[in-house]
Amino acid sequence: MWRQWILDRCQEVQAAPNGHLDLWFREGYKSTIITFGQTLQDVLSSHGTDLDEKEYEQQWHSREATIGIFSHTRPIAKSFLRQLKFEIESNQTLKALFPDIFYDNPQKEAPKWSEDDGLIVKRKSNPKESTIEAHGLVDGMPTGKHFTILNYDDVVTEKSVTTPEMMNKTTMQLELSYNLGMDGGYKRFVGSKYHLFDTYRVIEERQTVTVRRHPATANGQPDGVPVLISQEALDEKRRDMGPYTFGCQMLLNPQADQVQGFRTEWLKHHKVDKHDAHPGNRYLIVDPANEKKKRSDYTAATVIELREDRCYYELESVRDRLSLTERADLVFRLHRDWDRPIVAYEKYGMQADIDYIKERQDREKYHFDIIPLAGSLAKNDRIRKLIPIFESGRYFLPYNCPQVDYEGKAYDATKVFLQDEYYPFPVLSHDDMFDVKARILDPDLNAEFPDQIIRRPPPAHAGLRF
Repeated sequence: MWRQWILDRCQEVQAAPNGHLDLWFREGYKSTIITFGQTLQDVLSSHGTDLDEKEYEQQWHSREATIGIFSHTRPIAKSFLRQLKFEIESNQTLKALFPDIFYDNPQKEAPKWSEDDGLIVKRKSNPKESTIEAHGLVDGMPTGKHFTILNYDDVVTEKSVTTPEMMNKTTMQLELSYNLGMDGGYKRFVGSKYHLFDTYRVIEERQTVTVRRHPATANGQPDGVPVLISQEALDEKRRDMGPYTFGCQMLLNPQADQVQGFRTEWLKHHKVDKHDAHPGNRYLIVDPANEKKKRSDYTAATVIELREDRCYYELESVRDRLSLTERADLVFRLHRDWDRPIVAYEKYGMQADIDYIKERQDREKYHFDIIPLAGSLAKNDRIRKLIPIFESGRYFLPYNCPQVDYEGKAYDATKVFLQDEYYPFPVLSHDDMFDVKARILDPDLNAEFPDQIIRRPPPAHAGLRF
């Protein structure tokens, strides 16, 4: 930490520790400086005073601090408390300099000294709150306690932005936690961005506190000069994270711009020839229309082949308004045309199709399994997982993909995808084709690239797999 940039942040935080939302890039030492260092300083500056009882009651800023560390879940918050606990136990310099605050053997001498109950240092007052406690917003938030300082660190995580419902839940729990403060107390927030509309966005819009933003580059742009880590390390992170995650975590900028969008120069095409056999594993993925879901009036289907070069080759795609019978016709045709690929169905739209498909399999004596694909990710977040693949030139679209829609009109599925979904992303009126392509990365599908030996799907058997 012996770096000028970190020293500047220490001085910045020490000058104004509270009333801020500190959005800093990952590995920027924000938790170390604020949740660890500033919390210790709060304990030192508020304990061990020589004020008598009357003076103590009259002077708010001299009260002995009680600090609640809040994270999305309690295990995260306890990890911060664990670091403080170990430091106070093992740092002999702290004990020697502040014997009126720290116990020599806190495990035996302190009234409370554990990750579950919190840490209590030597103090004149007797509040029900420990000096430092750790709690989660969504699991086991306490009641009946009131802290002088509410320290929020990592209240937004990747798990809290999977759906709009999860984002709303995190925000609502944060709102409830404000009741755990006290009149004249303080709030401070520490974190990094995970989503454009995450809880940090709400805090900023409501002006709950003042935002202090420190991206990984001096100008906040991908090509900016790094402020702390090396250019080589920053380039490696961008390569490995992909532009969207890099934009969120390192640039604190998940805005709908070039940081997260799909670019024209990433497009790769290939010529599709059904008679040109390639050693690859093929997957047929279907997302049927579901009237219960907004903007899902199209059925989308795609056949993707994974080859030994670690690339994804799209063989055919369809986006059309289809009836139940027409959806089944499409699935059977694609399965026959592309040499019996592994079939996967978007789970929430498949139930209406299952009985009919099974009956038709028995009638035609043509059977194949269907893997249901669920997952809790929002569509745009699922689609963004394709960004590193497109950016590295590993996804190949057909040069053209001629189809005829339900009205008998000819269309090019590749052209429709590019015009309606690829270029406008993430501001889309329809995202059916993009979403069905992104399902190739679904953990439930477990799509694999072939080894040196060609691995084709095993022979299908009767029935459907769920």
